[in-house]
Amino acid sequence: MEKEIKILIVEDEGIQAMGLEETLEQAGYQVVGIADSSEEVLQFVAASPIDLIVMDIHIKGEMDGIDTAKLVREERPEMPIIYLTAYMDQETIRRAAETSPAGYITKPYRQLQLLSNIEQALAENKK
Repeated sequence: MEKEIKILIVEDEGIQAMGLEETLEQAGYQVVGIADSSEEVLQFVAASPIDLIVMDIHIKGEMDGIDTAKLVREERPEMPIIYLTAYMDQETIRRAAETSPAGYITKPYRQLQLLSNIEQALAENKK
């Protein structure tokens, strides 16, 4: 039996987070939690086994998702992070690229696009 993949959702809009959670669970993934701030992300990363993070760039608090990803990388450099965001300006894309994301998906996302990005990120992480 295959290991259940554990995913952390980082999204500050409740309805978006719930929809994402439903999509992932229907696809067979286990959502270990929903965080809406950098502080919550870091707590989950320290306390929970997580295989992948789906991260919005605009989140609550002082730090955005990109800065949060940098901190996650310090603790768990192998952690695949997929950005799921409405932000597509050049500066945001440049900053996001510095964190070596496993994917960058714009909202509104298509389910197939999200799930294929997750599968590819997990496959790359196994190498």
